[in-house]
Amino acid sequence: MTARVKLITTIKNRLEHFQKTFPFMVSQYGTDYELWIVDYHSNDNFQEYLTEQIEFRKEDAFSPNLKRIVCIELNEDRKFSLKKARNLAASYCQKNDIIAFSDVDVFVGMDYLHYWTPKVVAGESFVVTRWKETKASPSRRIEPEINYGNYLVSAKDFINVKGMEENFAWWGGDDDDIFHRLKLSGLQEINPYNAQEAKQFSIIHGDELRFDFLEDPSRHDSAELFKKIYSNLDRLQSIESKHLSQEYSSTIKLGLSVMKKM
Repeated sequence: MTARVKLITTIKNRLEHFQKTFPFMVSQYGTDYELWIVDYHSNDNFQEYLTEQIEFRKEDAFSPNLKRIVCIELNEDRKFSLKKARNLAASYCQKNDIIAFSDVDVFVGMDYLHYWTPKVVAGESFVVTRWKETKASPSRRIEPEINYGNYLVSAKDFINVKGMEENFAWWGGDDDDIFHRLKLSGLQEINPYNAQEAKQFSIIHGDELRFDFLEDPSRHDSAELFKKIYSNLDRLQSIESKHLSQEYSSTIKLGLSVMKKM
């Protein structure tokens, strides 16, 4: 049995974080969903741990609303790219799906999907767990521990703007770019009023974990990048998003496995 809601997370040698957040990923209640994991060829025994957890955890440790766990595994070692990994996962979604992107270091509340997915309407709205952006105040984190890059969007709208911009090789700015393009396409961005309503929080850690395995570990110049993003008033689609195409994905050495059916 499949479900329309896809909770998608990505990983590259972050087993320590996954061990802490995985129990929350498989404990969503009130809305049927699937958990999709993109493993960017981790070499820290992630696959062994995931298999062990799925095989040996008691059935009641999984939410009855969790219908499948699917893992997409790169079979060749590549530098990590969040943009490419998320586009790759989205390439397997149907247009009527709702995608909930969540970083591997984020604890999602047990009602996270049940609360936020009804607010996602194809052609109308998407959800970002950050402060609402205004002309007087740029977007920012609600609190240091509330993840800025978690968002929920219909697969149809994500595909319409051609997903995340893969030309951003450096760290940061990619989320602002897609949020801006989704709004240019006519969607309303829905945000929490406070940290409690966000229903998620991150493990606080240093940048070394973010940068160790990135394609380009350099930071962007925020002012210059934001100027580039927000000066765009008409380009809705990514310039580069080839991982969103299953035709391209088929050229990558991938393993796609349904780890568990409920």
